Amino acid sequence: MEKKEKENIYEIDLSGIFSVEELQDLLREKLPLPAYYGGTLDALYDVLTDEGMNWSINISGTDDAEAILGKYMRNFKKMCRRVNEESGIERIRFDD
Repeated sequence: MEKKEKENIYEIDLSGIFSVEELQDLLREKLPLPAYYGGTLDALYDVLTDEGMNWSINISGTDDAEAILGKYMRNFKKMCRRVNEESGIERIRFDD
């Protein structure tokens, strides 16, 4: 019988995020990112696909971040979709 790893659920509210630095700081605060995490979308992708396979992440309050961060936020969402596709399940959800 295969032992199933416990799923860890993380809630991340992006309300009031007005810069890439604030977004990255919030991710560091809410997720158990390793000390070597580089604070880029590529680094986040690597962590999510290597170490975060038992994570379920619910992201809300993206309206302000989308309006202010524009292309970065679109790329963030695109990266999250790639993580979901690679894992075969929707592990990262946006509540918008």
